[in-house]
Amino acid sequence: MALKWIDLFDGLMKEAIPFEENGYIIKATFDQEASNYAVIELIAFKNVKNVAISDSGVTFYSDGYKVYVAYEPVTYRFRYQEPYLRDGIYHFPARFNEIETIEMPKHDKIFISKKPYMSQGSFNVDRPGAGDLTYYIYNNQRVEEHIFQFINSILTDDLRITKSVMPEVNKYIKQNLEFFYQAERPHED
Repeated sequence: MALKWIDLFDGLMKEAIPFEENGYIIKATFDQEASNYAVIELIAFKNVKNVAISDSGVTFYSDGYKVYVAYEPVTYRFRYQEPYLRDGIYHFPARFNEIETIEMPKHDKIFISKKPYMSQGSFNVDRPGAGDLTYYIYNNQRVEEHIFQFINSILTDDLRITKSVMPEVNKYIKQNLEFFYQAERPHED
């Protein structure tokens, strides 16, 4: 049975993460105090040249394609502020016209990047705080299914979002992954 995922920092310490193939990291940050707000970051990468681990996190020397999925409860008080202007865990690099919005029956929202944000040359992954997650998703025949399963589990199990919106969430994530797949194909001249 193929491995699905492993905690990123455990995997790095155990040397259980293969860097010679495409990789995927899912980082989930939750508001532990004021609301149920959460930002999930999916990073697709390839051709890792080097990895630098520090006390605060890890730097991958590779291009990173970052997809953001954010859950904004109706109680979030800065809902009309652009995501790139928000502070702390509420921030992700996008304007409202750069994200798809799924509005739910009780007016909670899910935001998903229309296109991945590209970090050229290197990207950092901070160590997760208490209650947050950072996992490496193994690249195999069912990697997309595992990505959907992991993100859907966070949304439905941790944030109590209705399962009826998961097909739409998965559709937008898949559209973002297509940018990564196109970039990894050799260009014909």
